[in-house]
Amino acid sequence: MKRLSFTWGSLRTICAISMVMLIAGCAGMQSHTAKVTGTVTYRERIALSPESNTLVVRLLDVSRADAPATVIASVSNPVSNPPMGFILPYDPDKIDARFTYVVEASIINKNGDLVFRNDQAYRVITGNAPSDVEIMVKQIARPMSDGARKTNGSDVSRDVAAIESRLGDLRVIPGQYRDGDNTVSYQAYVTTDDVPVYVEEHRDLGKYGRSDVKFYYRNGTLLRFAEDAERTNFGGNTSDSALQYTLELDFAMGRFSDGSKTINGEASEPDEHEISGALSQSKVALSRIDAKLSESSAVPLAGPQIFVCEDKGRFSARFDDQANTVVIEFPGREPIALDQKRTASGYEYGNDQYDLRGKGQEATWQSPMGTTRCAVSANAMSLALAPGNFPLVKTVDLKKPGNNEWTRYFEDLWPAINACIVENPGDLVSVLKAWPTNHGMVGVRTVNGNGGRYDCLVPSDGFGTAHTELVEATTNILPGENQVLFTPANGAYPGGDCFSHERLEQDGVFIGWLSHNRCTS
Repeated sequence: MKRLSFTWGSLRTICAISMVMLIAGCAGMQSHTAKVTGTVTYRERIALSPESNTLVVRLLDVSRADAPATVIASVSNPVSNPPMGFILPYDPDKIDARFTYVVEASIINKNGDLVFRNDQAYRVITGNAPSDVEIMVKQIARPMSDGARKTNGSDVSRDVAAIESRLGDLRVIPGQYRDGDNTVSYQAYVTTDDVPVYVEEHRDLGKYGRSDVKFYYRNGTLLRFAEDAERTNFGGNTSDSALQYTLELDFAMGRFSDGSKTINGEASEPDEHEISGALSQSKVALSRIDAKLSESSAVPLAGPQIFVCEDKGRFSARFDDQANTVVIEFPGREPIALDQKRTASGYEYGNDQYDLRGKGQEATWQSPMGTTRCAVSANAMSLALAPGNFPLVKTVDLKKPGNNEWTRYFEDLWPAINACIVENPGDLVSVLKAWPTNHGMVGVRTVNGNGGRYDCLVPSDGFGTAHTELVEATTNILPGENQVLFTPANGAYPGGDCFSHERLEQDGVFIGWLSHNRCTS
């Protein structure tokens, strides 16, 4: 029998051949993918819990400046101590050498809030860009709570502006009272929980002139007192000319923080009597509103009423005591007739789909979409109910050539638009313009029924936190802002001869109106 002999050289050759065959076999089993690798870090000295925070890394196509970024691939992992490594697989067949690609990193907490995000672009793959990157993310500034907020003039002014912008959401309680020989008329704005937010009074002082006073409240505590008065026989003054008097006092947690006063245009410091007087007047105003609310809760509803609701909806209700019915009308929808039901107290109207029940000025509205609390508003704002017989257009049709307006990419922007509409502080919201921004975000400018304009920034998929702020300058007009308005189905499209309207559908569902402004230059 012939013995086989092996030398170390032949053994090494056999092993090498085997390894090559093994590697070739494994390569044949691998999927056709490529990858971007790198690390994500931040400078803030804070520790994030992996149970509550997730690192999300996305590969985006940002080639077109006039279109939203396209997500090529994404990966999510619990956070760890920085730097956090990542491997992002992607399909190379989706890469075009002519296009531009970036990697975006963000950290999202368990509530869906954006905590960290990179604020600069990290190009990868094409144009000699690397496939391994080191990404620096920065903490997203979060609004502080009222208790933690540093109270100063700018904070109070911002809160006052926010209150004024959402007056259309609030229930309005008008009234008047006698102050000696003088008559005072007022309007109080309260939430659906009967919490006063704003009160304005017009005081006829007879031979002493007139005074207009405004109270702004936050959480039931005076935030600002403002008075604009024209006074005669004031402080012993007996001249024929009236004194022009203005007073503005800001408060923090019920204590005076800042203020100003002018008499005939000359500035001076408010005195302690004016400060204590403002606080006293504020408490009297709150007591008066509480009494008015108690009084109105016992009055049965009759005739036409306008309800505002916590879900930012608004509808009219026409009560018919003789027919024992109520007719509900939402903007843009067919009227809903409901029959009265027997109740031990209060009122209730309903059918197999809808129900309106309440007591006094408060009510609960129930529909197939859910339940929300509502309250009667004395605001004379009318509801522009849409007939709905406009031409029909679908979101997919807006992408056709020839549409040079911002609505061309409406279908892609719709998740972000919808998220920003929900976050708008007012009701009867319309969208003035929406546009894609960097890092997979979308900007949306809205206007509410009270005229308040807001800019909203939200991820393009509509998830995560929508950051909203008031547009304070009336001159801050975006290009194309007033050309086309989008109004959601629960809103009221603009009236007048300047606008032509289209009904808009998404996947066969009516979602609102597009209103084209023919009067813009």
